[in-house]
Amino acid sequence: MVLVADELKRKRADLGAQIEELRIQIAALEQQQIAFDLVIRTYESDYMPDTSGTVRRSKRATPSPNSITQLFKGFDRRSFVLRTLRTAERPMSTADFARVFATETGLAEDDARLGQIGSRFSQVLDQLAKANRIRRAGMIDGRRYQWEVAA
Repeated sequence: MVLVADELKRKRADLGAQIEELRIQIAALEQQQIAFDLVIRTYESDYMPDTSGTVRRSKRATPSPNSITQLFKGFDRRSFVLRTLRTAERPMSTADFARVFATETGLAEDDARLGQIGSRFSQVLDQLAKANRIRRAGMIDGRRYQWEVAA
């Protein structure tokens, strides 16, 4: 059963990547269409493009559904990290922070965005370590650090 779920998750991620590629292609085609409209207007000053079938996008791209930006909007990561480390009974990794964050915000513990969430916490952990508020407490597998409150 686990293999089936893993395969479904992989296919879902593939679909998300395809959707993102299509969005990029659509944006490029819309830009080309706008360029054609400008050139046509130089030849025919009274030309008005048919806007009924096109949707104009704003310059600012809307975040994809998998984006974690909305999750962190208005969220104080620094105080979350310090509070979580103080209440922890052992040193924590970025993956541990991501799981605690997921629990507090109502995300599933196996959410596909946990890796990205951990990366956001990694930035905060590095900043707090530079400020001597926390320290590295060793490594898990020779690559990933564990963190604890500096005494």
